[in-house]
Amino acid sequence: MNDDNCPGCRRKDFDLDADAVNALVDEIPLSAEHRADEAIITKRLALCLGCDAVREEILCAYCGCFIRFRTRSKKAYCPHPAGSKWQSAESGE
Repeated sequence: MNDDNCPGCRRKDFDLDADAVNALVDEIPLSAEHRADEAIITKRLALCLGCDAVREEILCAYCGCFIRFRTRSKKAYCPHPAGSKWQSAESGE
C-alpha cells in the first residue's frame, strides 16, 4: 500500500509518536456495552501491529483510524481489502 492512499497518512504534520497517541486513545471513554473483551483487544492489536498496512504502529492505512481505538470496539472490523486479519481473534483461536 502506498502512503498516498492512506487516509490518515496524508497529513504530513502528524508528529506524535506511538506512545503519545496510545496514551491519548486510552483516555477516550468506551462504554462496557461497546467495548470488546480484553483478550480480543489484545489479539486484534497484535494482528494489526503485524500487518504491513499499519503506519508508525498507530494508523491503519486502509481506513486511517487509530488501531488502538479500533481494536477496542465490539462492532469494529478489520478493513483489509484481502479479508479480515482479525478472523483468528474473533473465532477464539
